[in-house]
Amino acid sequence: MGIITVLTSGKGGVGKSTLAAGIGCALAERGQKVLIIDGDAGMGSLDIILGVSQKKVFDLADVFEGKCEPFRAIYRSPVYRGVSMIPAARTLDKLASQRDMRRMCRGYARHYDQVLIDCPAGIGLGFSSACGSADRALIITTPDLVCARDGAMVGEMLRHGGISARLLINRLRSTPIIRGKAPDVDDIIDTVNVRLLGIVPDDEVLAVSAANGLPLAGNRPCVEAYRNIAKRLLGDSVPLMDLQKYAP
Repeated sequence: MGIITVLTSGKGGVGKSTLAAGIGCALAERGQKVLIIDGDAGMGSLDIILGVSQKKVFDLADVFEGKCEPFRAIYRSPVYRGVSMIPAARTLDKLASQRDMRRMCRGYARHYDQVLIDCPAGIGLGFSSACGSADRALIITTPDLVCARDGAMVGEMLRHGGISARLLINRLRSTPIIRGKAPDVDDIIDTVNVRLLGIVPDDEVLAVSAANGLPLAGNRPCVEAYRNIAKRLLGDSVPLMDLQKYAP
């Protein structure tokens, strides 16, 4: 049985979808069979990032409505080798119950080593549905206290639900921190009150690649960060990257 991990955040725009793709690719590089489920109904972007937008026919809603067999909504990414995905529902009309989502994810986990769920931002029904299926959670925040405070609320709800959570700080820029114009990593960790799993540096090249469904260059600092996160998820002990290597 594979492991089901939900990627969640207190607010939108923190880069969950790009992180899901990057971490999924890094896990696949480690020999894991990876499925990413885009749970952000009406706002999905993983089909673009993973390069399947032109060939998708079925989505998550079609599975729940019985319009297709579950495997027919799975698409292999031509951009990220070893990664498959299920596109998000096109509208918010059909939100799966926790029971339906859990049953579906457990079924997929019989065939994949890692199932990643890209969860809608906030703590609404989409959050409850996605997190009710998960073995563990990754809380995503950017290095600002507003986002971190929202992440703390998500962390509290996950604790009440008995779901183990770790923190990822995305889009970190070292220069504002060094100049004292942005909170440092310790401030973010203390605010969210969740143990840190990894930090991903800000990278404009990453944003362009994701928006156009293009593969990432293997020597980018963010790719190194994804690989380190994947190793930690698989139980390896990996030190954090040197802050000076992060994009300014």
